[in-house]
Amino acid sequence: MKKILISLIILIASAASFFLLNHAGISARKELRAFSLARERFPAYVVKRTVDTYALWKEKQVRGRIVVHLGKFLHFTESEPPGTTLIPEVVNYHSHFSDAQTSYRDFLWVALQTNIAREIITVIPPEDFKERFGLDKSLSAPHDVVNHEYGSLRTFTTRLPSTPEPVLLNIDASYFASTDAAQLMDSLLKSALQADMVTICLAEDNPDVTDPERKKLLEFVRLLSQHAEISTYTPSSPSATVTK
Repeated sequence: MKKILISLIILIASAASFFLLNHAGISARKELRAFSLARERFPAYVVKRTVDTYALWKEKQVRGRIVVHLGKFLHFTESEPPGTTLIPEVVNYHSHFSDAQTSYRDFLWVALQTNIAREIITVIPPEDFKERFGLDKSLSAPHDVVNHEYGSLRTFTTRLPSTPEPVLLNIDASYFASTDAAQLMDSLLKSALQADMVTICLAEDNPDVTDPERKKLLEFVRLLSQHAEISTYTPSSPSATVTK
């Protein structure tokens, strides 16, 4: 009887700890006004460089968020050799880490390290997804790949996700390597995705992104302008500004 009572106390204490930690995590998140991308006219920011996306998140002081990133690259390592098919290792920064080191290669890793993101969902076009993970080209719907980074969930998928909360949505020009603007626009408007910040990145600091991909991105911006208020974000020093 005594053992059962002790077990119940441990179980109740564990459940209470889980509840308190979850509540603390929710309280620590900072969200802006949420929009349903399929049903509301929403604000969106065009940024020139990959690192400008991180600068905007930092300026808005968002934290503890789910980031949904649409793009061909993972932005989670110091270097992504062309043709790699494996999830890259975390870059080994020195102990005195500063986000001033952020580049197009690692801005999502930095977002995790600075608690802007607590979870990252990377949406990769199907053909690029198969190539990256060495999958059979005949697969019509590849399974998601799930990984963890020190307890933070990372999901790699080919579909826009359904999430329990509004997300930080970033659309990178590299996403258009094997898809087009109209196709993504259709998927976005049919999705149940909610976001409180949408960024559209020309990736001018990424030499692996091509001009045709950026041209498709600008076509996507044109289509999106029918559903969103588009602004151009330009970070400045020491503060950042948003210009129409």
